[in-house]
Amino acid sequence: MKPDTAFPLLEILLDASVDGIHAFDRDCTFIAFNRAMERISGLSRENVIGRNAFEIFPFLKKIGVDKDYHEALAGKTVIASPRPYTIPETSRNGFFEGRYFPLIVGDEIIGGIGIIRDITQQKLAEDAARTEHQRLTFHVENSPLAVIEWDSDFRVSRWSEAAERLFGWSADDVLGKHVSDWKFVFTEDVDSVLQVTDRQRQGVERQGVLFNRNYTRAGEVLHCEWYNSVLNDEHGKLVSVLSLVQNVTARKIAEDERAALFVRERVARKHAEDADRLKDEFLATLSHELRTPLTAVLGWSSLMRSGDVPQAEFPSALEIIERNARAQARLIDDLLDVSRIITGNLNLELRPVDLAATVEAVGEAVRPVAQAKGVRLQIVLENETPLINGDPNRLRQVVWNLLLNAIKFTPRNGSVSVAIDSDEQYARLLVTDTGEGITPEFLPYVFDRFRQAEGSIARRHGGLGLGLAVARHLVELHGGTISAESGGPGRGASFKVDLPVPALQSDNGSLDDLRSRWKEIQRSKPRSARNQLEGLRVLVVEDDADSRTLVSMMLKRQGAEVLAVGTADEAMSTIALESADVLISDIGMPDQDGFELIRKIRKLPAERGGSIPAIALTGYATAKDRERAFAEGFQTHLPKPIEPAELVNAIAALTGRKSEPLETS
Repeated sequence: MKPDTAFPLLEILLDASVDGIHAFDRDCTFIAFNRAMERISGLSRENVIGRNAFEIFPFLKKIGVDKDYHEALAGKTVIASPRPYTIPETSRNGFFEGRYFPLIVGDEIIGGIGIIRDITQQKLAEDAARTEHQRLTFHVENSPLAVIEWDSDFRVSRWSEAAERLFGWSADDVLGKHVSDWKFVFTEDVDSVLQVTDRQRQGVERQGVLFNRNYTRAGEVLHCEWYNSVLNDEHGKLVSVLSLVQNVTARKIAEDERAALFVRERVARKHAEDADRLKDEFLATLSHELRTPLTAVLGWSSLMRSGDVPQAEFPSALEIIERNARAQARLIDDLLDVSRIITGNLNLELRPVDLAATVEAVGEAVRPVAQAKGVRLQIVLENETPLINGDPNRLRQVVWNLLLNAIKFTPRNGSVSVAIDSDEQYARLLVTDTGEGITPEFLPYVFDRFRQAEGSIARRHGGLGLGLAVARHLVELHGGTISAESGGPGRGASFKVDLPVPALQSDNGSLDDLRSRWKEIQRSKPRSARNQLEGLRVLVVEDDADSRTLVSMMLKRQGAEVLAVGTADEAMSTIALESADVLISDIGMPDQDGFELIRKIRKLPAERGGSIPAIALTGYATAKDRERAFAEGFQTHLPKPIEPAELVNAIAALTGRKSEPLETS
């Protein structure tokens, strides 16, 4: 090669490089600048050669590249960290890596060389790989299944956190260990496991589910299902095996227990088979029991509205509508009580209770039901029965459920008797009927939820099978016991409730003191009065127009002035313009619910309605709903459907028109 052609050829070679290459002297003045550098910097070499690098590119000092220049001039090779950079002409964002070397002629460093490499695609690929790895690691480590990977020699190459939680060994304990190197597989299963690994190595078994017994680090035995997937290379050689492991110990124990129970007792197996049937029957029964009273309500309402019911039959029609509506409300109350029982949220409000008076009141309330069916109801009470410490509402519910159950299963011309006797320890309630009786097979389950002796669609009696279950739980909450006896089909049944009588103690007073307290409570109970809301302005917020009209009518009949609106926004506008003494609000409303409304109201100053007494009137009737209503700012929680007297008494209690607040549990 001729000397005069060396430098042009060198320049051609430099320009052919895809990397940006430049050279600088000891004053950091550019002395070479290839085409790639022109593309990266957006400047031509004519505008760069002979000029100081930091004057042309001042940002180099800001990002610390000037140190790399001086390191190269000091004879060092520097690889700078990749940095983001925007190419001026194209505005393309990228990542670039810089390498800086000393430029040596003879033994003298006369300058430096910089090579700028575009690593954008590499960086994007690395970022994508890192993201994918993070996603894969996240899914592996958060999988409910243990993830274990084995290399071609069946040594552990991955051990997830779930595997550590399941088996007790950490990844450091097991990585690199062969499946047979540590006491991991149940001794009797080792041979079968090695047979599987041989089949996987030979390519005979690519996927499969293996049931294994495995030891934990603590020596416990787990029953596990292993879902194995084999990875082979293009030549069919084993690369790795991925295992997803599920702990099925509880299921295996349950299966063994079921098998043992099946062998020992066929009845137990029958009960297990009946579980699904009972669920389906309950859902079908629930649908039937809710639709039946609804049919009567809607049917008679439609007939009355269309004028097809003579005026003389209006009282009878209204009685039918009311009776069926109350029946449906009782079903819903039973369902809610069962929910409270299951969640442990059914609580008692204890006070002295005269059990005889409670039984007598409930008996008179259900007597019309017995008379309509042609059943004689007899109530036998002691002249002097002791007081018990209990929740009066819940005790009435117990008596109500027992009496209605007895009447339901007693045919026409039969009889139901209720008796109370007592001793020093217990007050005993005995409900006896001459009805259909209970079979010996069903008697042990008579107090179970959703259990009914008749399970077919052709059953003769309604109900959900909840009343006796609720009664048992309420009795047990009072510290008592309940039991059932029957001589069998056609021989009637009797239910016995024993409730503890408080012991005589000097610090708590005598039973006479309890009786005096009970009489005081009875005297202080609110009495219903006509127009007891006279002069009160009540703001009713209810999105359902029918319910809004009904509540408004209830209140107007008691002398209240009613402001009725359908949304929370309308309520806030009304409060801004009108003063009200009481707020009654639904909870479940569109856009803004009742909780949002009361929060906004409570933020207002007192003179603008911020302290208005508030009642939540809602279909959300669980204990948690009640607690939340109080926490949000309501003073009273009333579940739908509501009795007029109950609503009026609640308002009167909030506004100080009664001496004793109405119970709202």
